[in-house]
Amino acid sequence: MAEKQTSLSDNKKIDLNITTPRGPKFSEKADMIIMRCIDGDLGVLYGHEPVSAVLGDGILHIYNEGNDKKLALFGGIAEIGENRVNIFTTIAQPPDEIDLERARTDREEAEAAMNEESEELQLQSSQILLRRSLVRIEVSLDMEEADYYDEDE
Repeated sequence: MAEKQTSLSDNKKIDLNITTPRGPKFSEKADMIIMRCIDGDLGVLYGHEPVSAVLGDGILHIYNEGNDKKLALFGGIAEIGENRVNIFTTIAQPPDEIDLERARTDREEAEAAMNEESEELQLQSSQILLRRSLVRIEVSLDMEEADYYDEDE
């Protein structure tokens, strides 16, 4: 009977696929996915209605059996349907691909530029750099809490 329960549990998973211009980047089954869209967060559970969403810069949360994996995601689109989520983005970074020192340096430079008198375009550019560096820092610091890529899988 336990075997059937595992089988039913596996059937309630969402197929997540992330593709970048370099090709497939990440593929996994998940219980729930929360992504940052341009107008707020969007959560997806098994049985979600089909929808497309424009992604903003933020953290992609992948929940699976009580664990939360995080990836830094910067823009793109998400297509949701038939218990799958396909994400097309230019940048998707797991914690082990993030240079934490560079992200911290980018944050400091962005904050310094925002404190100076500057033109609106330069200010917007600094705000984007700040947001991206904060996302990278949070995802990178999460690496110690979870084992993202077991070699056995």
